[in-house]
Amino acid sequence: MSNASRVIVTASDENYAWLCLNLLESLGKWARITHVIDIGLTPASRQAIESRCAGVVDVPEDAWTSAGAAVAYAGAMTIRPQLTRLFDHDYIMWIDADCWVQDRSAISTYFDIARRDHGNFVLAAELDVEYPHCISAYDARMERLRDLHSQLWDEAVAEELHGNVLMNTGVFAASRQSPVWNACEEHVKMQYLENTRLADSARLSHMAEQQSLNRVLHETQLFTVMPAEFNWTCGAGPLVRNGFYVETPILRRRPRIVHLTQLSAFEAQYREKYLIYESRRQRIRRFVRQRLLRQAD
Repeated sequence: MSNASRVIVTASDENYAWLCLNLLESLGKWARITHVIDIGLTPASRQAIESRCAGVVDVPEDAWTSAGAAVAYAGAMTIRPQLTRLFDHDYIMWIDADCWVQDRSAISTYFDIARRDHGNFVLAAELDVEYPHCISAYDARMERLRDLHSQLWDEAVAEELHGNVLMNTGVFAASRQSPVWNACEEHVKMQYLENTRLADSARLSHMAEQQSLNRVLHETQLFTVMPAEFNWTCGAGPLVRNGFYVETPILRRRPRIVHLTQLSAFEAQYREKYLIYESRRQRIRRFVRQRLLRQAD
């Protein structure tokens, strides 16, 4: 598959600009086919990001955007169903700006499976033996999702979706020909333009797009589920730093893509545990510094 047929897309405002730069560095050569959608960057940040990727693009004037959503970054969600109108590539991969790539082979895997399972969205489920909620609180999580779905649609839809695994939309790949794009856009557009509850609830504003895509996927069955390592949501499961890599604490698996979810709540914890992206030089410096400190003790 040639690079001309593939594109990686993310979006960033000024608050996430530093994370976006980390993502681009972690992508290595894949940054050459990565485009960043500007949803509120300063000129300085835009210039810095533009120098590290294939290009920074504005939200088109004919794109529809959120109307009164409770979160300022809702544009990152409303633009996702519209990606096929912004990019004419055969296969599109989306990666949230608060992700970083630990194993770059994951990118090839996403694209290869999207091509093999043509029409399917390829994405990871928030389901893993090392996610605590899957072991001791899964029923409670399902009830919270049912409540969320009843606020987005109604009790009947909430009941239909109840028990279905939640797939995280922070990282996905799909063919531009997938019928999921249009079906998802219809739901997302309705939520952000017509559901007045989104104006008063940050939770609904944040989750409406993800739940809309999940509804379409479960109704159409046009999805391929990836293991959690391909989009490890740090808000759902712990990670530990082990030398140059971050790993799961029990099985010592190395996530391919690390997703720093719920950053506003957990940033201090992520920094304390060294889960924020580090370049090779930064990792070497930290390793040497920590070794010297141990020797001094």
